[in-house]
Amino acid sequence: MNLTQGKTQIQTWLYFPEPKPVCLIPAVIICHGIPGGAPDPNDKGYLPLAEKITEKGLCCILFNFTGCGTSECSIDMFMWKLDLDTVLDKVYDTPGIDPKSIHCIGFSAGGTVAAHVALYDDRIKSLMLLATPAKLSEILPKDPQIMKDHFSSIGLIKDKDTPKDLQLWYNGFCQMSPVYWIPYISPRPIAIVHGDNDTTVPVEHAKRLYNHASYPKEIIILEGATHQLRKDERITDIILNWLSKVV
Repeated sequence: MNLTQGKTQIQTWLYFPEPKPVCLIPAVIICHGIPGGAPDPNDKGYLPLAEKITEKGLCCILFNFTGCGTSECSIDMFMWKLDLDTVLDKVYDTPGIDPKSIHCIGFSAGGTVAAHVALYDDRIKSLMLLATPAKLSEILPKDPQIMKDHFSSIGLIKDKDTPKDLQLWYNGFCQMSPVYWIPYISPRPIAIVHGDNDTTVPVEHAKRLYNHASYPKEIIILEGATHQLRKDERITDIILNWLSKVV
């Protein structure tokens, strides 16, 4: 389905267990990170994870942030926050979903957005952050033009006139700092998962997030894991185990 956020269409998929339960069920929203390259037609993305989650009797929601996949416009962190707000509103109002049991799983930059929204929206009842930077600014190019050129080369900027204000657009990324927000998400549970061989977001980011978070919290450092945790064969079981404790 397409959700409308302002004038932007956000491609969204809601997956229910089969057969669809007659009672209200928890929902899990998955927030992807910034794509590392052009789309790979052979990559199923987060669909295998969504299938495993629905097998456990939960609803799972996948969506493409603005500028990514089949969603419209160009990548923009201000828009990403509004995207998740829009998806959350839709999930909250969807028949069959328990509005008191909505959970969020964020990967990398998607985790920074999830943490920001969870800060002010307590409809998110638990938060799992995977390979998420404590401060996005620390892993970005220092020159915003370099970042724009890279995003343009992989199809995340779809309009040559975007952004209209390069510095303002860049600042939107730099302001994504979960380390400042995560202490205030308590008493909702938080899990932090990171690979110790992540060269994109060094593992020290996870440790800082954990140290700043309030209880209940847990941290899992995966030996040998790199940045793209969704491709690590251990991740599905880790996520399902977490969900079994919080839903």
